[in-house]
Amino acid sequence: MNKIIFLIITLFSTASFADWTVETFSHEATQAQSQSAMVRNEEGYELAVFKTAEGYVWLDFSLSDYSFDELAQRPLPLFQIDDYKPVQMLRGFVATIVPADEGIEAIVVSDDKSISTARDFSVNHIIAERLPERVICPIFQGAARPHLDTIKQLSTGKQITFSFTLLDGSKGETIFTLKGAKEALDSVL
Repeated sequence: MNKIIFLIITLFSTASFADWTVETFSHEATQAQSQSAMVRNEEGYELAVFKTAEGYVWLDFSLSDYSFDELAQRPLPLFQIDDYKPVQMLRGFVATIVPADEGIEAIVVSDDKSISTARDFSVNHIIAERLPERVICPIFQGAARPHLDTIKQLSTGKQITFSFTLLDGSKGETIFTLKGAKEALDSVL
């Protein structure tokens, strides 16, 4: 439910850190406030990082609002920060981080609807939730849960690249600068 809060909130105020901004939102029903660190590139794509009341940190990637494109059901986007190991988002019912060293087999559903637990270990995996124009996934679920150091990489990196497939089968890629990400994330987290 908390992941939906981000979608049903109103803009309250904005602070800027280089190319990244911090926006404070007020939830319409509860008047509770939350913050999001955001960056938008020239092509209209948006990347946001926000923290829930439970302390979980989510990454939210949105397609450009300059088009009516939709993300494919499979594969979900893959992102890579600088030269770190890429992270493939996988569709799942419960969003969770699935690091290679945890021994969890991620469930992968192929286009022919077959289910397998085979994973490509050249990438890390995060179970994500897909909406037509965006995908969200956890990047931190508390100190007791293994995570992929995505927050640290966002804070110290130079850029993050998203590779994605659209509903019509065409492929795309977009890049976000991480200039100012550390200050914005420090403010939000």
